[in-house]
Amino acid sequence: MKKSFMIFFLSILLLGGAVFYNDISANAANKKTVIVIDPGHGGVGEKNVGAVYNGFTEKDLTIVVAAAMKNELEKYDNVEVYLTRTSDVFMSLEDRAKFAKEKKADFVYSIHFNASVEHNFYGSEVWCSAFGNYYKKGYEFGLIEQEELRSLDLYQKGVKTKIGKTGQDYYGIIRQCVSRGITCDIIEHCYLDHAYDVQSVKSQDFLSKLGVCDATAVAKFFKLKSKDGKTDFSNFKYSSVMIPSTAVGQDLTEPDVCSIKVLAYDKDSRNALVELTAKDSQSPIIYFSYSYDGGNNFCTLGMWDRTKETQSFNIKIPNGRTTADIICRAYNNYELFSDSNEVSIETR
Repeated sequence: MKKSFMIFFLSILLLGGAVFYNDISANAANKKTVIVIDPGHGGVGEKNVGAVYNGFTEKDLTIVVAAAMKNELEKYDNVEVYLTRTSDVFMSLEDRAKFAKEKKADFVYSIHFNASVEHNFYGSEVWCSAFGNYYKKGYEFGLIEQEELRSLDLYQKGVKTKIGKTGQDYYGIIRQCVSRGITCDIIEHCYLDHAYDVQSVKSQDFLSKLGVCDATAVAKFFKLKSKDGKTDFSNFKYSSVMIPSTAVGQDLTEPDVCSIKVLAYDKDSRNALVELTAKDSQSPIIYFSYSYDGGNNFCTLGMWDRTKETQSFNIKIPNGRTTADIICRAYNNYELFSDSNEVSIETR
């Protein structure tokens, strides 16, 4: 009798445990992913409008991309999407993070466009936290985002971190979100002050396409399924990143190696075949340029093939120069550069 009772009692426990487990699984499956999209800048004042070049104002573009991103994300099941601002108003970084905390956000995406002091850079980059699980999740998303933006022919500068003088994340929106337990990435879509990117920004529906790319990256990261059943990222696999034991800071040094050889020179065509070797032990080489006047003037930055350390290319020496003093420059993805040795050739 006791044996029968014990079997019955254990059966009830096991059944109850299974039901309890299934309930937890069901609740986990039904838990909505909460996304907060933060259109960068807003309001009046130089910092609040963001980059202003070529007829574009950053604060206006970010809200268009954010709205398109929200619209696309809401096509998926089990997701709630919020915008920190829906009009041209000033909102502090702290208030944006507080808003995300109130909404119980799983992730904050801060939408931006870029510009550089010398107006020589182009491409997209993603910034994430330098710390712990915030780095892991932020970097994993950044890798997915890069591939989506690459589909729009935007050059990819990488996923990066930056630590400020206080030892915390440099960028305020990331720092404010992390202090509230929320992962945050900044998406710098492209540059408004470089012709290579501006031609894309000027193209039809490009801002909407950016929003769709951003939303697709989010859907892949959170393995979402569309409401109409046509898109299912439930089984999407992406690169896993280890949780770092210490903060992952930025590269503070120039490329380790930048050296050239002139392999050949043709006097008739005035073409010099140059071999450039560039290496950096801490971050990838992403740009290169050259000068034929000893470094006084450099050409527009070229894209570096990151699968190689040594590449060859032609330099056309203009008519009128009897000597060419060739120097090359290599940039890592923190925009730090090293100059090569100088090679002089007689052009006559």
